[in-house]
Amino acid sequence: MKKIILMALVCIVSANLFSQTYKLETVFFDNLSDKTYLSHWKLIENEKQAQTDIFSLWGYQNYFDSRDDGSYEVEYFRGNSKEVYQFLSRIVAFSEKYKNEDNIVTYISNVQVKISTYFGYKNTLVYDKEHKVICRFTLKRWSEILAKYVSYCDNRNINYK
Repeated sequence: MKKIILMALVCIVSANLFSQTYKLETVFFDNLSDKTYLSHWKLIENEKQAQTDIFSLWGYQNYFDSRDDGSYEVEYFRGNSKEVYQFLSRIVAFSEKYKNEDNIVTYISNVQVKISTYFGYKNTLVYDKEHKVICRFTLKRWSEILAKYVSYCDNRNINYK
């Protein structure tokens, strides 16, 4: 009986110590297709622990035509504020450097990135970890994402450099 009570007490205490609840705050979303987001994982519970600002570039991919039936989440990149800034900056720099090229592939922060022409537009593709799903934006859109990220961090005093 003592072991059961002790185990229950340990479970309750550890759940409170190690659990964290986050609120996803949108930094950027693609309002054209409503499928790609850059989000800030804002800690709203257990703020006693040192908070590391976590951001992720993620989106939805559809198995079927219906978003309700066949939609699943895909994460392209996740990191702290400095890692995300470096990731986005390198994507913009890569896109700028190879804007007149096609089918150029590199890895930025262990994520496959490719320059490709799509319906006559140069796009920079960022692949998910399984190399099955992409988010696709032009250099102008990647620059906009970086600018919104910098503005978001500046407004909330988040160190990203």
